[in-house]
Amino acid sequence: MEKTREELLKLLEEAEYKLEEANDTLEAIRLGEIDALILKGDDGHAIFTLKTADHSFRIFIEQMSEGAITLNKEGIILYANSSFATIVGLPLEKVVGHSIDRFIQAADALRWSDILFNAWSQQTKVELEIIGATDNTIPVLLSLKMLELNEGLALSIIISDLTLQKENERVLKQKNEQLEEAQLVMSHLNETLEHTVSERTLALTVSLAEKERVEQNLRTNQERLTKILETMEEGVVIKDLTGNLTYANPMARKILSIIHDNQQIYFNPAWKFLWLNGEDLPLVNYPILAAMQSGIPIHDYEVAVQPDAGERFYISLNAAPLRDAEGNIIAGIGTFMDVTNRRKAIQQKDDFISVASHELRTPVTSLKASLQLMDRLVDRSDTVGMMPKLISQANKSMNKMSTLIEDLLNATKMTEGQLHLKKTVFNLQELVADCCHDILANGTFSLNIQADGDVMVYADEHKIEQVIVNFVSNATKYAPESKEIIVTIEQTVDETKLSVSDQGVGIPEAKLPYIFDRYYRVDSDGTQYSGLGLGLYICSQIIYKHGGQIGVESKVGHGSSFWFRLPKAY
Repeated sequence: MEKTREELLKLLEEAEYKLEEANDTLEAIRLGEIDALILKGDDGHAIFTLKTADHSFRIFIEQMSEGAITLNKEGIILYANSSFATIVGLPLEKVVGHSIDRFIQAADALRWSDILFNAWSQQTKVELEIIGATDNTIPVLLSLKMLELNEGLALSIIISDLTLQKENERVLKQKNEQLEEAQLVMSHLNETLEHTVSERTLALTVSLAEKERVEQNLRTNQERLTKILETMEEGVVIKDLTGNLTYANPMARKILSIIHDNQQIYFNPAWKFLWLNGEDLPLVNYPILAAMQSGIPIHDYEVAVQPDAGERFYISLNAAPLRDAEGNIIAGIGTFMDVTNRRKAIQQKDDFISVASHELRTPVTSLKASLQLMDRLVDRSDTVGMMPKLISQANKSMNKMSTLIEDLLNATKMTEGQLHLKKTVFNLQELVADCCHDILANGTFSLNIQADGDVMVYADEHKIEQVIVNFVSNATKYAPESKEIIVTIEQTVDETKLSVSDQGVGIPEAKLPYIFDRYYRVDSDGTQYSGLGLGLYICSQIIYKHGGQIGVESKVGHGSSFWFRLPKAY
């Protein structure tokens, strides 16, 4: 039966309404505004949850030990991770949606305004004290950077809690004050001795025994002070008014390689003192000389030291003038400690955050582009053939992002000692052939397995497979011109050794000691490779957990050979 014109118009209107509703739903899914859908089918209603492209990235941000927040132009907190909420002592619902100004002290309001203004145009780092939930102040290091999001511009802020660092600085300052107090004690004892000798000389009644006792007390105190200086973990130096070095304790001589020559003490002239940015430090800015010139103590003054042959390191100095009984400055004293590890840790953290952000952003961007293109082509019949390719690309991006996050989680578990093994007896030669099939599927590389018969080992098969895949993948990535990859398996009475060799460019000898360190990445020829620098670190922890050994042999221009040994324990 044919439908009337009114019925057809009504059906068309209903179809247009359903099409508009479907488009709105797809747009909301694309923008991440929907977390789940309830659909009705033949079997009733079903709930479908959605995971957006940045779900894994949010997990990474939430697990950071540093706080992370995002602001809009009005200073309203659009996002905050749980670490920031912990730092300020507030639940997330009392942070997100509120102004950042609530955490800024009134005395810092003007300075904070200038910081925000500059951060919208350039990356900014600054130390500040923010206000916590109980009106307590929290010292933090803020790293501010503008982000370009789909919704517009936003300001990303990474917050590092400096409470522990400030406490260490307080302890260092306290030790310096104790040293100054010891100097005052020595000065007081000297004054006491001079006064005593003067009185006894005038009175001509000083007995030799009494004089010996006073001198013995002075020697005892001097010896005590000398022992304190010689056993301190901090370096101590004293300069006279002409700038000559008159004293250096053992730690100072060790850190700065101070030279003794013909009863003189002086710094190695080949060593240079530098600003933190690498420029030469002018003589007038040396902390001890500056303290003698101004008469004001200087605390926590960081400088770089460049030896004539060796790696640059960093020290934190404290300096103060020494005065005589009349208050005249007669010398300057400086204490310092090596803070290279502290500075490297801060730099390593910043570098890692930068690398992780870049590595995660690449698959997220690719995945987002694929989904957006599929969304545009979903209703076009002439683009059906493109859908499998787009879905494949999206899956590759998701797999890459999952691998990066899995490496992060595995590295965390290993650091916390949570790596567990499930050992079984298996054929190592068969495992190599099976696990490397996908890597060699495109035919670019060939795998040459050299083994004497079947080699059985007792280990965690999945974990050993992870090590082998990493070795072979690195050979294809870093030695693409080496078309043959050789896997050698050797077994003795006590152990089994597996090595993966290539004929690539090799690794410089200076970088070999750090190859299994966490976050370390080799780019000797200037080529930038993807990854977080965790693969070989994870491999080393797996082998160590098995009670084995891991290493690498390499020579520039002659390729590399990565190997591990497992004990024969079955």
